[in-house]
Amino acid sequence: MLNRNPFQAPGQWYRGNTHSHSTESDGRLSVSDRFAAYQDAGYDFLVLTDHRKVNDVDAYTSSEFLAISGSEVHPSNPYGGPTYHIVAINIHEQVNCAKMHPNAVIDDIKEQGGEAVLCHPYWCGHTITDYLPLRGYFAVEVYNDTCMGIGKGFSEQSWDELLDKCGPVLGIAADDAHGTEHDCFHGWIMVKSEDLTLDSIMDALRTGSFYSTLGPEIHDIQLIDNELSVKCSEAKSIVFIAERSRGRRFLPKNGELLTEASYPISDSAKYVRIEVTDETGKKAWSNPFFF
Repeated sequence: MLNRNPFQAPGQWYRGNTHSHSTESDGRLSVSDRFAAYQDAGYDFLVLTDHRKVNDVDAYTSSEFLAISGSEVHPSNPYGGPTYHIVAINIHEQVNCAKMHPNAVIDDIKEQGGEAVLCHPYWCGHTITDYLPLRGYFAVEVYNDTCMGIGKGFSEQSWDELLDKCGPVLGIAADDAHGTEHDCFHGWIMVKSEDLTLDSIMDALRTGSFYSTLGPEIHDIQLIDNELSVKCSEAKSIVFIAERSRGRRFLPKNGELLTEASYPISDSAKYVRIEVTDETGKKAWSNPFFF
């Protein structure tokens, strides 16, 4: 296993959203009101990612809430596809991406100490052709809530194509909050971190010490003797997803709900990730375990 198992790591769980906007770009709330809304909703941290702009957010951090600066940047696509949408987490200087190659944009993000996320592939119309040439991003949005406005919030197939053809990449559920209700507080990540500091949260993100959810809870994941097991809140299905035709879906018997399942890992497996779906159709996603 190449990445950290958050359920076996020290620390505590923190709830956060990595994609949000204010009136500094196309959001409907001011910077202060955006942070206040997420703190009032029980979040522990929020990344503010206004389009093509970086905001000073230090004043909104306290002992109980972490405000993280970021940006959503839009380098042009030299490979014939639509413009890229990339969330930069933890940057402090604007990325002038108008004439930069997308890989140079990602390099700039990382040189600032940040990390890059590929945004809402389904909404963008991006395919593996657009993503194969890119290097240095650490995650892709498996779910984006504002994109549900046109029914294209889920990008699981894009995530699996990246895992199959490009190698390790993590998955993030995010709101991409612009408004005040319809695209807020619906998709988030639960991060296992030793404390609520920028360095600790960023380390947890980089090492995959988190899971994504629309509501269902993942209580524990263990890998023992090549068997991957999960315990979770009540679910109507638990799916172990691996490359191409590998994997297995577990369904409850006699109308009952599942709270655990186990899957034997084959010796040739590249990765396995877990999806939990509850009675209402809401999902949770583990990060992949890479072998």
